Parts: sequence; structure tokens; C-alpha cells
Amino acid sequence: MTIFEYLKGPHPWLDTNNYTLTQIILFFIGSVLWLVCYADTLLDIKNKKTLNIPLAAIVLNFGWEIAACWFFVPNMGKLLVAAYWAWMCFDVFIFANTFRYGYKQVLNSFFRDRLNFFLGVGIVISFLTQVTYMVQYDLPMAPITGYIINLVMSISFLYLIIIPGYEGDSYVTGWSKFLGTGIISVMFYTKYPQNYFLVAMYIAVALFDVLYLVLLHKKRAMASNMVPA
Repeated sequence: MTIFEYLKGPHPWLDTNNYTLTQIILFFIGSVLWLVCYADTLLDIKNKKTLNIPLAAIVLNFGWEIAACWFFVPNMGKLLVAAYWAWMCFDVFIFANTFRYGYKQVLNSFFRDRLNFFLGVGIVISFLTQVTYMVQYDLPMAPITGYIINLVMSISFLYLIIIPGYEGDSYVTGWSKFLGTGIISVMFYTKYPQNYFLVAMYIAVALFDVLYLVLLHKKRAMASNMVPA
């Protein structure tokens, strides 16, 4: 269902025909934590002139949000439709700033010099591949495509750790992503307990999120120990 079809009919704010109230609450809490992640990213863009989410993850995530908001509307009620649109609106500003500050994540001069081209091509491919998969194969709320890009995101965060002098590492972003995704994982497990692909993705994403937080802690600890007394 597209957003245009959705807006033609009445819908409840919380659709308890498709989900239990507990599942809705869990998903909403996870959504709010993801908004915290985005807000922290926007603050770092303003204050540090840098991005604390990997470029690949931003491109994939923005493509997913455009597809989910316009062509694969969530079936959990108007409140979650609003949450999806809030994600997308936050990500409009984050994606726009990849053209300004994304070069700081690119160590290879060939890709750095042509970054705008790759970002443009990337968002088109990201949107087209995800919207077509969503419409043809995905489950309601698009968890399969969502967790595929979430795993790519979790792995990509490890790359930020090794960029010399990079200021885009953030505990707030790391923890809000980990907790937000984890709570949503619990919700989807209660909805689709027999979907073992999703179960594997929940575990893989959580492991890489924890690894990022551990490595970030070690990086911060090493940096503080190197500061002259």
C-alpha cells in the first residue's frame, strides 16, 4: 500500500488487529531510540562538522526510509506511520550532509574525489532495490530489508573506529542504535518466532553493535591514557 492509498481511508492510531499492545509499545520505544540516534548525529553535524554514522549505512538507510514511507506503509497504525516519516525527515538532513562532510570518512583519494557521484548513484540503487524487494517479498513493517541494512550498518561502524583522528564516534549513537534495534528485535521475535533468518539477523546485529561499543570504549581509554598529565 502506498501512502496515497493509505491516506484515503480511516486508520486507528494503534492497530491492535495486527499487533498486540505490547508489541506496539516495544516497537514505538525502539523507534524513539532511533530518533535519539538521528538527533545525536545531527548535533555532531552542527557542532563537529562530521558524521557519526557510516556513509554506506546512511545511503542504505535513507533509501529504505523513502521506500517504506511512500510505497510500503507500516500496518501498525497512524502513530507508527508518523514515526517512519520522522525517521525519513531526520535522515533527509543527515543524507544532505554526506555531500558536505562525507569525505572525512573516505581514505581512498579516487573515491573521495568522486564522492558526490557515488552518493548519487548509491541512493538511486538503494531505493530501487529495496522498494522492489519490499513490495514483492518483505513482511509487513519491512523487517527483512530493515535488518539486512542494519547488519551492514553495524559492520560499517567498525570502520569508523580505524579512521585516524576521526571525531564521528559517539557513545550516544552507538547505545541508542544498539538498544533501539534490540527492543525492536524482541518485538519482531514475538511476532515471527519461526522466522529463523530474522532470528539470525537479530543476533548478528546485536553482536556487532556490542563489538563497536567495546572497541569504542577501548579507543577512548587509549586516547585518555595518551594525554599528558
